[in-house]
Amino acid sequence: MGFAFYFFVSWLITIIFTLMKKKLTFVENSLLYLLTLIININYSWIISFELKLVNLSKDPLDYTAFMINRSIGIPFILMVTFNLIKSVDSIGKSVFIAVCSICVQVLLLKLGTNFEITNREKWSIINDFIYFALLYVVAFYSLKIFRKFRQSEAISR
Repeated sequence: MGFAFYFFVSWLITIIFTLMKKKLTFVENSLLYLLTLIININYSWIISFELKLVNLSKDPLDYTAFMINRSIGIPFILMVTFNLIKSVDSIGKSVFIAVCSICVQVLLLKLGTNFEITNREKWSIINDFIYFALLYVVAFYSLKIFRKFRQSEAISR
């Protein structure tokens, strides 16, 4: 059941991203995807295999569901969120969109525990909120730095 759920959610968010009007360029979306993927892979490796705070299922289908969520679901939700944030004018709406996105991602991780994909006995849901908040901050400032470099490169030409 967990595999089918994460497969559906990943395809749904991928279709939403594909069909939505994107405010970020292809390169900016690629930067967000790759940055999120690199951070997320290393983070999940550290907390599950190095520190043994989260135990992953030994069932191949459940492990695949975890990998799909980690490698497709989380980065694409972040990209959809940043494209939506770019389309709104106020800071309040931007923060609301980001908080809702973080809540959705934490809910997806919590459902992973309910589907017995992960066992989070030594891990708190607050840690997930902190991780996703920091992930969004890192992605936001990386995007700002990228835009600044791109702008300075355009001026120097």
